[in-house]
Formats: sequence, C-alpha cells, structure tokens
Amino acid sequence: MKRFIFSCLLLLAGIGSSKLYAEEHNYGYFNSVAVGLNVGTTGIGFDVATPIGNYLALRAGVDFMPGFSMNGDVDVSGEANGTPYYGTLNAEGTLKRTSGNLLLNVYPFKSSSFFVAAGAYFGGSKLVQLTGHTNDLPDGGDYGIEIGDYTIPVDENGNVSGGLKVAGFRPYLGLGIGRLVPKNRINVAFEVGVQFHGTPKVYSDTGDLGNLVDEADNEYTDLINKLTVYPVLKLRLSGRIF
Repeated sequence: MKRFIFSCLLLLAGIGSSKLYAEEHNYGYFNSVAVGLNVGTTGIGFDVATPIGNYLALRAGVDFMPGFSMNGDVDVSGEANGTPYYGTLNAEGTLKRTSGNLLLNVYPFKSSSFFVAAGAYFGGSKLVQLTGHTNDLPDGGDYGIEIGDYTIPVDENGNVSGGLKVAGFRPYLGLGIGRLVPKNRINVAFEVGVQFHGTPKVYSDTGDLGNLVDEADNEYTDLINKLTVYPVLKLRLSGRIF
C-alpha cells in the first residue's frame, strides 16, 4: 500500500510539473515553425507561422475560394440598325478567387491565447465574376447587360464577361483565440475580422463599360457602394513542425 501511495504521489508530481511547464512556456524568436489549415469565408487555405517572442507571431498564407456559382437569365438591351432590342442572356456568376495574406498576431498576455491580428490580403481582386453567351442577338448591333449604373457590353460573338472588382491590396484587422505556433503539437484557433477592400467596381473583359447616367438612383448600386469591407471568419487547425 505504501508503495502504491508513493507511486501516485510521483505521478501527481509529474502532472503538476507538466502543467507548470506549459504555463511557463517561453517562445523564442523565429525558432519554431507551424503549418496551419483553415476554412471559412475566405475559402480553404493554408499558412506558415513562426513566433517572435512571447507576444508576437508572424504568418503568411494562401486562401482558395472554391468556384461557387449560380446560373440565371439577365436582361440584354441594345440597338440593331436603328431598331431597339430587348432580350435575355443566360449568365453564370462565380465567387472563385485566390488570395494571399501576410498577418501579425499580437498576444497582449503571455499566458493567454487571445490575440489581435493586423496585416493585409493581396491578389484575388475579382470578387464576383460574370460570364455568359447567346446566339440570339440580331447582327450589326451593340448590346450589353446592365449591372448597377453600368452596362457590360456583349461582344460580336455573343459573349459577355465582367463582374465586380475590389482593391488588390486589402488591409486586415481581426481578433481571435488560439496560438499560431502551438505549445504542444496540435492546436485549434478561431478568428473573426474584416478586410477593407473599398467600394466594389464593375469591370468588363468584353469591351468598354457604358455608364447609365440616368440610373443614378439604382438600388443595386446603392447596396454595392455600402459593401466596403469583406467579413472574415476562420477555423484553423495548426501543427508545430519544430
């Protein structure tokens, strides 16, 4: 019995010392590397992170937004040989894009996993891509589809390509829970933040945009003009390599 009690005391002492070590864990400067896999409103991504002492961590990553798409008919208008034309065109809208990021996590408290993140996202400026085709347009005319206050032209082959574009460089601010570089081998983190991408702009790949000056009160444009930030929600699983 005495031997059993002594063994239990040793076990408890070992557990206590492990907890103490975890609480007093000190991070060095660029002496560890962790790889993270995340999923969220930016799509699916991965990053590489390293500590800068106990209160900072640097990460760089890439996010891939899957090609979520939606099909539907859009209105086509124009004029051929002096005769107005009104019809429809089947178009597909997609959110597919790839973007990179460089972010710095700030941990205000050494023993806490709470952090504030700041940095920037870059690339992936095409927020929404719109493509379509029709064979029903009369020859010899100029046609386009209306997006807000603009007309995206349909080319001579009946193709249309355009959409909404945001800034290619987007400052970021966020906060969350979880260490980028785990004290142990595996860690889970959650993050919420916003990318400041500015007012989305309509763009065209099939010709010059037409400006519908008389549509200045377009409700669609009013809505788009308010979407100056992109929400970011991420769930991240990371593993420390060394």
